[in-house]
Amino acid sequence: MLLQKITDLKKKIMEMAALVEKMVAYSFEGIETGNIKYNEVMEYEQRVNQLEMEIEDNCIMLMALHHPEAKDLRVILMIYKINNDLERLGDQAVNIAESVNVVAGNPHSNDIPELNSMMDVTLKMLRQSIIAYTNEDVENARLVCRQDEIVDSYNRRITNQLIILMKDNPLQIESYLHLLRISKNLERIADLSTNIGENTIYLVQGRVIKHHMEDNSDEKES
Repeated sequence: MLLQKITDLKKKIMEMAALVEKMVAYSFEGIETGNIKYNEVMEYEQRVNQLEMEIEDNCIMLMALHHPEAKDLRVILMIYKINNDLERLGDQAVNIAESVNVVAGNPHSNDIPELNSMMDVTLKMLRQSIIAYTNEDVENARLVCRQDEIVDSYNRRITNQLIILMKDNPLQIESYLHLLRISKNLERIADLSTNIGENTIYLVQGRVIKHHMEDNSDEKES
């Protein structure tokens, strides 16, 4: 019975992950094409929020009624944590959609071409993290974690570029602030995708790599 309920939880998590992935892709699409899918993003958010509450309640109920141990306990705990990360990922997608809704069609939205590259890497990280979790693929999960620094680097460069542009074009500050917001939210999506990768590694191996704890553990053993 417990195994079936865990399987049902995994299905809900995968449904939620698929919705979040669409939200992130749709939220950014308008900045390149002008085809803004703001309403679709908001509709998906309602379903994501509903799933988040259902999954959280089910996780708590399973732990209270079945007292899972070992791998089963890790699976439920990781579902609980990833559930929270996916809900926050949805929030970041909504933030991006709101800003894209403002800047789409403004010629100055193309002043930061690196934003497109940052989006590509970020969306790839999100997809890889979900695939890694689904397949319990540690190698792919580690790859996601390593890519986080790439997105951080993009965010730093874009922030510096936007500061210069705001000084040179004070009448466009509102547009540039929205681009800054988009960059920051992409950086947060990468962080949350990294969380999923780290939690996947813990799920499979029982090893904590967050905050470089894995490195510290290796040092103590040597």
